Amino acid sequence: MSGVFLDTSGWFAALSPKEAKHAPSFEAYREWIEDGVPLVTTNLVVAEMQTLLTRFRGGAESVRFLDSLYQDPTHTVVFVDRTLERAAVDRWLRRFRDKRLSLADAVSFEVMRLRKLRYALALDEHFAMAGFERVP
Repeated sequence: MSGVFLDTSGWFAALSPKEAKHAPSFEAYREWIEDGVPLVTTNLVVAEMQTLLTRFRGGAESVRFLDSLYQDPTHTVVFVDRTLERAAVDRWLRRFRDKRLSLADAVSFEVMRLRKLRYALALDEHFAMAGFERVP
């Protein structure tokens, strides 16, 4: 496996025991880390994760998450610039303008396309709609 994209929906489920899909999400995430599979996300997803963790676990927990993330070499955070954002708008948001697709998802799809990633830790059905495989 060349790498996996971490979406907020699946990543939060993996880290949150109270979430309905926690067990399969956590198992996949843990296996990828143990196997050294490259894990890729964007700073937009990281911002969503920090918001959710702050809301449900408090600010201290969200800061621990950020500290851990940026110290872990298995996780790559792609920082979104204007070029990447415009490509996401042009390729994904325009194509699926009849769907309720977020800019964060469109950028995620563009990063996956550019990095040739097939799999995403995602519960969001939009990933399948865009042609990617969701895990779990």
